[in-house]
Amino acid sequence: MRILLVEDARLVAEPLAHALGHAGYAVDAACDGARGLELARTGAYDAIVLDIMLPQLDGLSMLAKLRRERIDTPVILLTARGDVRDRIRGLDAGADDYLAKPFHVDELLARIRAVLRRRGAPDTATAIQELSLCYVPESRELQHEGVSVALTPKEGLVLEALMRTAGHTITRERLELAVWGPDDAASDTRLDVQVSLVRAKLRAVGAPVRIRAVRGMGYVLEEEGESRERS
Repeated sequence: MRILLVEDARLVAEPLAHALGHAGYAVDAACDGARGLELARTGAYDAIVLDIMLPQLDGLSMLAKLRRERIDTPVILLTARGDVRDRIRGLDAGADDYLAKPFHVDELLARIRAVLRRRGAPDTATAIQELSLCYVPESRELQHEGVSVALTPKEGLVLEALMRTAGHTITRERLELAVWGPDDAASDTRLDVQVSLVRAKLRAVGAPVRIRAVRGMGYVLEEEGESRERS
């Protein structure tokens, strides 16, 4: 799962990005509201952590633009101001939650999990179970019948995207977006390398599944010998 962090204070942004990454999220960061808006418009994110006091475009204005454009990605607002009026303005602008600085990172992670649950999205602490596989994004551990193997961050993002669309083709473009985000276009070979590495991890746990390349489209995760997509 991918989180957009929009925060201009480097001393805040860097540890937050590290904590989010450690919790199993892929993180893209922007240091001003204009860049944050540009990234948010791509639709690549499961949630946005947004500071209010930002250069170029403040957080409330960025949020209002997103909601006017019908982009409903969950947003948690961050601000150094704890005034009730600021909280009301943020929630009225379309925020899903509000956290006043200073805060503990564990509380932010809990609030992210909460907004994802409310939107029906899975969180990184929950195991994904598809076909005969079990994968936990937070620990990046793949399991099959008692055998487990650890995945790298990129391998984990590839497998997570494939498992969430198991039985259906996921396009190369969508897979690249899930793994590298909108700000880092992947080359054809780079994606193919990661898929190859995930195939090796599936073999390592003895899983009777395969990643099949769909010519001109993308990939599909399916049981071995299966070639028809789910309806």
